[in-house]
Amino acid sequence: MATCDIWIRNVISIYGLLLIIMLIIYYFVNSKWCKLTSYIYRLHLLGFEAECAEVAVPYKRRLFEPLDNLESYDKFLRFNNCIRVLEIGVKTGQNIQFYPNGTHLIGVDWNYKLKEYLTESDHAWQFSHIEIEKLIIGDGSCLKDIPNNYIDAVVTTRSLCSVSSVPEVLKEIRRVLAPGGVYLFLEHIPDTKDALTRWLQSFLTKTKIWPSLFGDCRLDSNPLKFIQSANFKSVEWEKIKLRGYVSQPYRLNLTCYHIMGTARK
Repeated sequence: MATCDIWIRNVISIYGLLLIIMLIIYYFVNSKWCKLTSYIYRLHLLGFEAECAEVAVPYKRRLFEPLDNLESYDKFLRFNNCIRVLEIGVKTGQNIQFYPNGTHLIGVDWNYKLKEYLTESDHAWQFSHIEIEKLIIGDGSCLKDIPNNYIDAVVTTRSLCSVSSVPEVLKEIRRVLAPGGVYLFLEHIPDTKDALTRWLQSFLTKTKIWPSLFGDCRLDSNPLKFIQSANFKSVEWEKIKLRGYVSQPYRLNLTCYHIMGTARK
């Protein structure tokens, strides 16, 4: 056999083996990727997002104050001194502690096991002061099961960054809100002061690294302009910065700036 033929055979053997190894690795990663990202996101919700929720408690107390004096548009609920709340992105139910007793909650989330978590888990006692009216699987961009003018208050906290279309979600929020209803929001926005942080937010989002690991969260999302142009009767907001202890401070640095406010129909 000629030297050239031996060289070609060796090259094909080596690169063929490498190709087979790469295909095996790709198949393994691809088949396990969904489970891996689900596991990482679960840790994210129970870890970092739970810590952020604790850091945000002083702001949330102010944000949810209007619920205490809100009268329901529904005659039956109004008679019983209750209100109906729609929350988009319930996560682990960190906001429910701020809802008045007897609140009828409609939750929207991608978590298929949310009902089990809210009603049957070891944490269910924390949610016993409310009534879970309905749980919808989705991101809030399609709320066809909810009638017009049905909801007294809509809540989103660190959720609009993950929806498929912010304008569509806001359109649905306005549609289902009853006259005089309120939309309460606390959403993270990009850093406008630190150029490096802003670059990281853009890079991690555009390369899909951050969204693929953390529930489609986009670090460069800024929903304020959409909220202001969603035809609400009024919009009041302020910019805040979350500060406090979390176990992974670099992640808080990437999502520390927020807009907090109220929109009324």
